[in-house]
Amino acid sequence: MDIRVYTLGELEPHLHILYSRPEALVPVSPLRLRSYLENPRARPDDPVLFEMSQNDQVIAYRTLLPDWFYDRHGQPRRFAWLSGNWVQPDMRRQGLSTRLLEMAEEHWQGRLMYTNYAPESKAVYDRTGHFELIASREGKRYYLRAAAEDLRSLRSGPGKVLGFTDNVINRIQERRLRRYKFSTAPACQVECVEGFISQLSELVKKLQQDALFRRDREIFEWALKYPWVTEQACDTLHYHFSYQANRFENRLLQFTVTDGGKNGILWLIIHNNTLSAPYFFAGDPGIYTCMADTLLRTMIETGCTHVTIRNPKLLAPMQAHSSIFLMVRKMPQLIFAHQSLIDQLPEERVIHDGDGDVMFTG
Repeated sequence: MDIRVYTLGELEPHLHILYSRPEALVPVSPLRLRSYLENPRARPDDPVLFEMSQNDQVIAYRTLLPDWFYDRHGQPRRFAWLSGNWVQPDMRRQGLSTRLLEMAEEHWQGRLMYTNYAPESKAVYDRTGHFELIASREGKRYYLRAAAEDLRSLRSGPGKVLGFTDNVINRIQERRLRRYKFSTAPACQVECVEGFISQLSELVKKLQQDALFRRDREIFEWALKYPWVTEQACDTLHYHFSYQANRFENRLLQFTVTDGGKNGILWLIIHNNTLSAPYFFAGDPGIYTCMADTLLRTMIETGCTHVTIRNPKLLAPMQAHSSIFLMVRKMPQLIFAHQSLIDQLPEERVIHDGDGDVMFTG
């Protein structure tokens, strides 16, 4: 059994060998590779892939995403997100994932965090006893349309029944949506923008100054330019994470208060039938009501089934529309950090919905 560690500088030549072999398992897709190489917070010597192979075949791997957080003195500290983890099914429960995690801990000197975990991965982290919960953010998932068949990924048998049920529910729901009346006229002008224009960049900078990760214009433009998912046709890969979608779209919306000139920005991601809002900033509290209205209008117009919101500033105005949703369920976000980082973290930890690697996939 061979275990290799690849730095960012070593990643591209190694992956191009795998890409040239149609049967090879790919630990990092070409889209992620391009994103990794352009990461403004990464260094060429950062270890980003821990790979285990047997008989020249990949049987397990772990990928990491370098980032910064800002400590209690306001200074940037480098760390890495535990981003991807996979073990060949017939090799599981043999400690391979734990070995790769231990190697990541050693190479990053414990400077690791994780969120949006799979239950199996969290079990591995829990067994180490090295990670502590640093943020627990309440959230809600709002279901505007039924999508049981898609969510369960069933293609036959019970899936047909679920699909029929979805169709019946959604025919009724579409009539409700056409008749839905928004309670007030929009108090803002809303327009699509191509990027973080200077006026909005200053707003984002101001409102990110207390955030734990302080992602700035450079980070946002990197994520917008190099997403990990595409709707364009591409070669089929032996890859275990999402990289191709029927629909994938980033939208940046600028909000301007009609009579006050205050601005806001809302970043939306449409991934197949799911809508997410990884980041939003507002120079006036009233803009959040406009944002909630825009979220719902976007879902109605694009056919999205659900959206998840965790920022309390947006959760409150979303409640005004609760009657139109088929179901609302709790969907918290938990972020864990390695014990070696705990003493460096500030007491107040402002977190955004897109923190972690959410802004790449929605």
